[in-house]
Amino acid sequence: MSISSFVSGFPRVGQNREYKWAVEKFWRGELSEEDLLEIVDNQILDSWLKQQSFSIDKQLIGDFSFYDQVLDAIAHLGIPLKRFGHVSINNLDTYFSAARGGNVNGKKEQPLEMTKWFNTNYHYLVPEIDWEKPFEPDISRFIHEYNLATKNKTNVIAKILGPATLATLSKEEEFSKEQGSKIVNAYLDLINQIKEIGVSEIMLDEGAVAVGKHFVKNSHFESLIDVINSSSLDVRINGYFGSYKGFLNDLLNSEISTLHLDIIDGNFILDEIIEISRKKKISIGIVNGRSIWRNNLKETYTYLDKLKNKIDCFEISTSCSLMHLPYSLEKEEGLDRNLKSILSFGDEKLNEIFLLKESLSSTDTSNGLDQYTDNLTKANQDLEGRIVKEVRERVDNLTDNMFTRGTDREERLDLQIEKIGIPNLPTTTIGSFPQTAETRVLRKQLKSGEIDIDKYVKGIKEIIKETVEIQESLGLDVLVHGEAERNDMVEYFGELLNGFAFTSNGWVQSYGSRCVKPPIIYGDVFRESKMTVDWSTYAQSLTSKPMKGMLTGPVTILKWSFVRDDISNREVAYQIALALRDEVKDLESSGIKIIQIDEPAIREGLPLIQEDKNDYLFWAVNSFKLCSSGVMPETQIHSHMCYSEFDEILDAINSLDVDVLSIEASRSGMDLVNNSLSKKYSGAIGPGVYDIHSPLVLEYKDAKKRINQLNSNLGEKYIWINPDCGLKTRGWDEVKESLTNMVKATIETRSEEIE
Repeated sequence: MSISSFVSGFPRVGQNREYKWAVEKFWRGELSEEDLLEIVDNQILDSWLKQQSFSIDKQLIGDFSFYDQVLDAIAHLGIPLKRFGHVSINNLDTYFSAARGGNVNGKKEQPLEMTKWFNTNYHYLVPEIDWEKPFEPDISRFIHEYNLATKNKTNVIAKILGPATLATLSKEEEFSKEQGSKIVNAYLDLINQIKEIGVSEIMLDEGAVAVGKHFVKNSHFESLIDVINSSSLDVRINGYFGSYKGFLNDLLNSEISTLHLDIIDGNFILDEIIEISRKKKISIGIVNGRSIWRNNLKETYTYLDKLKNKIDCFEISTSCSLMHLPYSLEKEEGLDRNLKSILSFGDEKLNEIFLLKESLSSTDTSNGLDQYTDNLTKANQDLEGRIVKEVRERVDNLTDNMFTRGTDREERLDLQIEKIGIPNLPTTTIGSFPQTAETRVLRKQLKSGEIDIDKYVKGIKEIIKETVEIQESLGLDVLVHGEAERNDMVEYFGELLNGFAFTSNGWVQSYGSRCVKPPIIYGDVFRESKMTVDWSTYAQSLTSKPMKGMLTGPVTILKWSFVRDDISNREVAYQIALALRDEVKDLESSGIKIIQIDEPAIREGLPLIQEDKNDYLFWAVNSFKLCSSGVMPETQIHSHMCYSEFDEILDAINSLDVDVLSIEASRSGMDLVNNSLSKKYSGAIGPGVYDIHSPLVLEYKDAKKRINQLNSNLGEKYIWINPDCGLKTRGWDEVKESLTNMVKATIETRSEEIE
């Protein structure tokens, strides 16, 4: 009997976000490329040593990314991009130009489109494959990491995104025979070169294939099978978020050596796993790679012990890469003791695998597994705030009329235009404005006790006043207060709601160097007092123009938090929605006529398994309507969504019954602005014309072109003009210039319509 352990990916920004600080210094010209690479090497080595300390048998080369694993695969395979040509990790300027935008052959190029990685809050870059140019695989990065591993006596497996997933995420249509051959040959060339340096096994990361046949085109899967069957290395398939539905038999009949089974998100039954093990080596992904909650190791041990009696050998692993989790609980001194006792981050997941492996190998659970599980049970029992009777009763007593506005949207929109005074092609922004060093210092001083709350409020009000004045000088029609008081669009509300807890160092990569620190929803959620009303009413007092109240929606708060696992997501969403409903009504009664409830996460939460989608959309849509439907018809409700593929859920978005929807469009080349959008969505809409995730300034000609495209495709009656997303991460100079060009182009378009 042989039981080994493996992890298919580890948090890659470092325990203290070392990579983030280093690469951002490199971008600013404050750190040399040589120093950046040295920091990266140390971080990779630390990750390997950490895993080895928990007896993980082999480590990965190719798991670290300088920005995004999809772009890495493009670089390794030497696949040229349409606007950027060949990008190389050996030439980081080319690599980061594709990721962040920049000058290419004397021309300023926008970065690659960015969208969500499956149904997670990680964003990946969408390649634009240039099929006309040759593919030129480059294994230099693998060589470097292999030499680092050899020097440190580390056994490694090479990792790269697999061909079916790469094609699927690149939005490629069915491969032609020639295209399929080019992809297959690039992979085989890369694999042969990797073999030559001494690596014996390669892991093809195939999350899309695991999701199932409905997700992946036939020719893309055929390319994967061709690579597997012609590979000169042992191939393991790392699938996650599903059970390979429609593909499993083909994989079992192929030449793969090891197949990863995601026990958390797959629907594998014990007999099926036993049958699979008779054909291939298996990796059992039974430790949840996306959950921060401790594993019930006694239950898991019992499950694995049954397998142990039926299977000669298997590997214990995480369900997916641990990149979706914080690095470690080690520095979390401020958490409630009982809460901390039921949490498990990256480090702790390794320990769970270690305890399971040791227990199964020794047939003695007294080596720590029993105590681990007993501590989990006691901490759960002792944790205060899990159940609040009044919150449960309020959800139980919901009525149908609480989910509807009662007036048709077109009638509301005409009433709002008249009552609020909204011009044709109104201009606005999404919510946040640049958060300067002054803003961050104020929050830091309040937190440390250097200033009291009165001085903090006075300082934030000064920033709000300046932000309002800037917007008026730019000529924007509907203003925002700028959100200077908010550290994060979810964390801010979590701090003001009961049922949330916060880490001090629980950072997770969102994209590139951008990290987020999700709140933890551990108990029933409710609002004790107003959260945004004072800031919004103060901002409104400074201007005669309409001021938007700004809230984050219930689905986004839920999806961008680590959510409790003892009740359904639906019940948590309704609890949050009721708290927000109270806030919306308070904003309205305080004179705020436009209220924006952001829901950027509603698409990413869509289940990957088709059978589960309708139930999710039902409660997701209803949770939004629950928080937004308590206002009068003349109060205008906005929502914002960004960086996901929305075509699939346009019917559900229409069902949200928002008055105005702002949505990401510019980075994807305005692809969403098409006949499908106008047919399925009937409200007012603001497809973003300014890509705020790039440091490039929006040029007047680009703004004018995009506004004309909106008019041409959608008609001008209910079009709003706005950026793709909030402006928090941008600098004031670029924001002012970009918004000036946006407003100028809008005014020009209005005058053309009058003529």
